[in-house]
Amino acid sequence: GTIAILGFVFAEYLGRLFPMSPVALRGLAAGSIVLLTAINVLGVRRGTAVQNIFTVLKIGALVSVIATGVIALAGGRGVAVDWRLPALTLPVIQSSGVAFVFVLWTFGGWTEAAYVAEEIRDPSRTLPRSILGGLALVTVLYLLVNISYLVCVDMTDLPTTTLVASHVLERLWGNPGATFIAVMVACSAFGALNGYILTGARILYAMGKDHPLFEWLSAVHPTYHTPALALWTNAAIAVVLVFTKTFDQIMTYSTVVISVFFVMAVLGVIVLRRAHPTRPRPYRAWGYPLTPLLFSLVMCGFILDVCVKQPREALFGFGLLVLALPFYALSRRRVG
Repeated sequence: GTIAILGFVFAEYLGRLFPMSPVALRGLAAGSIVLLTAINVLGVRRGTAVQNIFTVLKIGALVSVIATGVIALAGGRGVAVDWRLPALTLPVIQSSGVAFVFVLWTFGGWTEAAYVAEEIRDPSRTLPRSILGGLALVTVLYLLVNISYLVCVDMTDLPTTTLVASHVLERLWGNPGATFIAVMVACSAFGALNGYILTGARILYAMGKDHPLFEWLSAVHPTYHTPALALWTNAAIAVVLVFTKTFDQIMTYSTVVISVFFVMAVLGVIVLRRAHPTRPRPYRAWGYPLTPLLFSLVMCGFILDVCVKQPREALFGFGLLVLALPFYALSRRRVG
């Protein structure tokens, strides 16, 4: 789902430079997925090189938006912002759940490093640092970016545009600024798309190694030594979603499904602590068991709220999980 979403974002911002029909936009999104999958099939180094280049561009895009907000404030060109928090009424709390879909997806990616743990040196030390450091950096950057949005764009205008970053720079720098940020955000989305393709296939690859029913997914390319079948399977699913679902639909159902897996993974920490108390644990969760329980409680509340507000998309996501259960049971039987 995330791969399809990033394909959409890349195409949307590139579409600002080269206007195109909705069908062509979907074709561009699908084409970007296929291209980056092919690059990653050619080897991890090529995929990593692409990732490093576009990560720099991504940070550059965020810094550009932040700098625009600072300049607008310093020059007295910002809009009036009411910084007061709204009263926590029931409607506000209920609407926050749906808004959280987009917030959670935006912060998504903090778990991706764990998917390539098998290929990382000293993961017990490196993974906690990369996850915590990445989360801290993203939180600071995103807060500053959102403050810039509020400073540069009137709240009534925000819901009317899907290209907020372009809108912000256009307000201060005109069309050249909007064009610049459109290129930067397109590059940012392209880099993020590459990252998810690189790491996402490792999940299917690991599943192929663990479950005989999906053993074919663990096949490695004889020349490039990459999980080629897992990469192309991921790409095929994403391309189908690009042509059959809307951006918002993919966003909602994929976020709900990912949230379910987050809850299962975090509660799994408690289960493993009880089932294997003497097992070596190089990293221990802070505030255990309160932190995993609190995280799971918040996520369950979010999932429930989305189910109430957007039942159709949530049902589609849960339907996929239910459809996967027979395959899981059959695979477990084969292992047994």
